[in-house]
Amino acid sequence: MHPLVVVIGVVCALVAPSTQVVFPSPNPRETETSFWMDHGRRELNEALQQTQITNKAKNVILFLGDGMGITAMTAGRIMKGQKKGHSGEEESLVWDRFSNMGLLKTYNLDRQVPDSAATATAFLSGVKGNYMTVGVNGNVKSRDCAASLKEENQVSTILKWAQDAGKETGVITTAQVTHATPAALYAHSPYRYWQCDTSIMTEGPDAIACKDIARQLVEDEPGRSMKVVLGGGRQEMGAGIEADVKKKCERSDGRNLVTEWQQDKASQGKTSAYLTTTDDLRNLNAENTDYIMGLFGDLHVPYEVDRDTSGAGTPHIKEMVKVALRRLKRSDNGFFLMVEGGRIDHGMHHGKPRRALEELVAMEEAVRETLEEVDLRETLIVVTADHSHVMTMNGYPDRGNDIFGVTLNENDVSDHLPYTTLMFTTGEGFNYTWNGSEVIRPNLTGVDTTHKDFVPLAAVPTYPGSETHGGEDVAVFANGPMAHLFHRVHEQSYVAHVMGYAACIGPYTDCDRPLNDHRTRYKHIGHHNDHDHDDDDDDERKGKGGKVYGKGSSRYNGAPAVKSAGFVVLWCLVVLMKMW
Repeated sequence: MHPLVVVIGVVCALVAPSTQVVFPSPNPRETETSFWMDHGRRELNEALQQTQITNKAKNVILFLGDGMGITAMTAGRIMKGQKKGHSGEEESLVWDRFSNMGLLKTYNLDRQVPDSAATATAFLSGVKGNYMTVGVNGNVKSRDCAASLKEENQVSTILKWAQDAGKETGVITTAQVTHATPAALYAHSPYRYWQCDTSIMTEGPDAIACKDIARQLVEDEPGRSMKVVLGGGRQEMGAGIEADVKKKCERSDGRNLVTEWQQDKASQGKTSAYLTTTDDLRNLNAENTDYIMGLFGDLHVPYEVDRDTSGAGTPHIKEMVKVALRRLKRSDNGFFLMVEGGRIDHGMHHGKPRRALEELVAMEEAVRETLEEVDLRETLIVVTADHSHVMTMNGYPDRGNDIFGVTLNENDVSDHLPYTTLMFTTGEGFNYTWNGSEVIRPNLTGVDTTHKDFVPLAAVPTYPGSETHGGEDVAVFANGPMAHLFHRVHEQSYVAHVMGYAACIGPYTDCDRPLNDHRTRYKHIGHHNDHDHDDDDDDERKGKGGKVYGKGSSRYNGAPAVKSAGFVVLWCLVVLMKMW
């Protein structure tokens, strides 16, 4: 062998991707034409059997994945499948199987790329607003306290509409209960970060007339009348208990708003429960408690990958939803509940895909739990996002490649270094150097890119935690009464109008619709992936441990395979020999 070939082979080994798992496809027949023809027919038949449910919605449940753009959902779907040991691309998130969907334009009135406060105002009130503002219309600019106090500039939301109609209401979030998305349900503020009194006091004399968001939750309607409030945010409420937590918005007035909330309920002759741990939640008698407040973090609820799963720790979002539904389903008039997977966004802002996607899949479990608890003939369920992020999926990784893994695309990448499938256009992962003649990026050989704190490469540097949002459309999925009204590209504010019309509340109280009791086929919603309908396939997998694959599919041999750097070296040598 020529010495040059040996030298280049060694170089290939040095830059080859680190050893990683390649997950197999779960479908033994997918290489055959008949598999895809059968799959297509089944999906077409499902579509043909769908009927519009025009009933009045007794209940409305909104699931909001903060920052859950299309790329995040695709990557989350793959991760979910790979957690089961198969390739993942063919997997489904539960809302992928919903009967109706559309796209939403997310811009703020004054920004092409939005923030979470103004987007939440849009999908909860039906009115678009300006960047960083909460619960106010476009006449209010960020930090303009005087304009925000004008009643004509304040907007009402579906929370108020539901309460006016006699419905029980609640909110669940993995962020602070005073954070942008939940705040838009009940607060009117020109600046989303005026969560406690201190943040207003430091703003200057022009801001003093405004009330902080935490006080609005406890003192004002409609926040004061919510039956369920679960999330993080003890610090803003003056009820912090963690000595070593970051001080972001500590109260200066010395008030404990949780205690005041409890006293207010007692003065009304109502029962209340304040929860701080998983055991508190599990031991709660939701059937006999009027008001429930659970704050499971001084700031946010811990990330799913960090969460203390013991009884003394913090609950899974699925457990929060289950308890909330037990309480709200007591209402004869129905209920409105918003559930936010808030920390998807935070993982993205720090450029840490694993953290973000674990949050996404946790929220998906909560949606699945909800489908077991409600009747879709009387409950509208909407799943959407407020905005996207600038994470992208790139390269040409093999089918089943670890979604957090690396690929080596020799044909297109001029520096011949491996790179991750998931990367960012902005973020703290910016890491380039100049050697005097060319730009150099890190060699990921031997690096554990699957770790929860791994930060992939970014094109533009930001301060830690400041990766930016993305401005593209986000998806909206719906099932239940009037779900078919999501059918094309809509303004984000349209979501509130659909929810209000479906339930005949708010601007749409004049609502006389005939009962439509058609049993829409929802069976397909529960399937774990799009290909999992063929009885023969199911039997084959169950009977043979999922390790039988069709002709020509030896590459997917039924168990995760290890992709070794040695194979890359061999490939390099073969190519070089041919060239030589």
